[in-house]
Amino acid sequence: MGIVSITACFRIRRWPQTIGKLTEDGVSSIGSSDERMHTARVRYEYSVNDISYTGKRLSPFIIRATGTRMAEWQKGGIQKHEGDCVTVFYNPALPHKSYLIVPTWTGIAGVFLLVAIPVFLIWFSI
Repeated sequence: MGIVSITACFRIRRWPQTIGKLTEDGVSSIGSSDERMHTARVRYEYSVNDISYTGKRLSPFIIRATGTRMAEWQKGGIQKHEGDCVTVFYNPALPHKSYLIVPTWTGIAGVFLLVAIPVFLIWFSI
C-alpha cells in the first residue's frame, strides 16, 4: 500500500497543468460538536481540450483536524493567479481527475516514513 501511494505521488507530480477558476473556497465540518473534524473544501472549473470539468479535490493528501487552522494552512499551497484563477493539475489520461496541489518532496518523504518506520520496527523486533 505504501509503495503504491509513493508511486502515485510521483505520477501526480508529472501531471500537466492548466488555469482554472476557483468557485468555492471553505472549510467543511464533519462529526458531532464534541468530536468535530475540519477539512478544506474547494470547487473549481477548468477545461482541457475545450472540454469543461468541475473539480473538488484539493490534494492527494486529505487532512482532517480538530481546528480549522490546518485546513486553511493546506489551502495555502494553491497556486493563485489574478482574480479567482488557480493552477489545476489534471490526469492526462482522465482529465476529470485533478488537484489544486501536487505532492511536495516533503509530503512524499512523510509517506515514506509512515511506511518505513513500522516496517523497520517490526523487522528489528523479530
